[in-house]
Amino acid sequence: MKILYDATELSYYFEKNGHRAGVFFVALNIFRELKRRNTELVFCCNFKRYFFLKDVMSKVEEFQGIRLLEEKSLLNLLFAKLNYAFKDSPRKLQYAILSISRYYENLFYKKSSKNADLLTEYDVYFSPFNSPSKEIMMADNIKRFRMLHDVIPIMENKNNALKNRRLWSYSIYASINKKDFYVTNSENTRNDVLKYFPEVPNDNIRTTYLGADDNFIPCKTQEHLKYVFSLCTLGKRKNLIFAIKNFFEFINRYKIDDLYLVLGGGIWAKFEKELYQAIGEFDKSKIIFKGYVKDEELPILYSNALMFIYPSLYEGFGLPILEAMKCGCPVITSNTSSLPEVIGNAGIQINPQNDVELIEAYRKMYFDTFFRELCAERGLIRAKNFTWEKCVSELLKFIEEN
Repeated sequence: MKILYDATELSYYFEKNGHRAGVFFVALNIFRELKRRNTELVFCCNFKRYFFLKDVMSKVEEFQGIRLLEEKSLLNLLFAKLNYAFKDSPRKLQYAILSISRYYENLFYKKSSKNADLLTEYDVYFSPFNSPSKEIMMADNIKRFRMLHDVIPIMENKNNALKNRRLWSYSIYASINKKDFYVTNSENTRNDVLKYFPEVPNDNIRTTYLGADDNFIPCKTQEHLKYVFSLCTLGKRKNLIFAIKNFFEFINRYKIDDLYLVLGGGIWAKFEKELYQAIGEFDKSKIIFKGYVKDEELPILYSNALMFIYPSLYEGFGLPILEAMKCGCPVITSNTSSLPEVIGNAGIQINPQNDVELIEAYRKMYFDTFFRELCAERGLIRAKNFTWEKCVSELLKFIEEN
């Protein structure tokens, strides 16, 4: 079986922003596990990221030896080169070029016979995130499998995500159909997909839980700073202002002077102003912005935190929760969407819009040492149920059955 692996997300390998987050690591770890099993893989990529991926593949050792499906369309190559050429330009110019490319892709893109001719030797297409190209969608010899992480754009835009071709998410959801096969990383997401896309047959969609990197292990250091840790792309859905506001309410109410809030993750530009306005009234010396955190630093931050806070309003899975549990860090998270499937009884679940519940959770974790250690122990045990080996085994089983 020869798998055409959509490696578009891997093109963000060197970028230190919100793109190199959850979905990127899903794509990377599924690739690694497939490669470990000597699965025959060939990379393909959305044309907008074609030259980014070529650059990554030339420099990253684990990608060398993997073939990249060539882009033959001259018009696609033109837009690909534009996106790559302006990669170091001001953010607004990058977005403008990307928006034009998306508009071309969603409105004017024509099937390339040269690209289509390259697809005859493949049995299976798998994408950890992106939608297939028009050529792949029209290739009768290829069975298509795609991972759907959530339906957040559909929920937030009240189905306008299926109408507005300028949205980044348009092609992902507009290409969902009754013929293809889909993998979700939680039962909650699976149910949401079936709800919003009733044309998808029940047997064509399956849940395979994610794993976390092997480097996420307890690694305590002689850390003297006492802190609450949060890691996420700093956007509105992550509910970070709620976590910050109630952190200060908690330390002020109980007159705690030695506790800090450490925030890791890149800030989405459209949320940046709102975030800094919200924290303006608080003691900024109690908040430490780490920004993008390097892979090797993350396990240390998790392991030495007093607790991990993740009060997201909606998640397709919630990978940082699993990473925290693997590092023995007690977790406070939301009782909504997929998050209870991950945390189980290994932490505290709260209503992500209830101030009282979050303040009480902070209090319980901070003052009750026995409970905090119990959550850490339960987290280590529960995290063993989530591995990339298991995820890929279930994925391959799903592919082989169809």
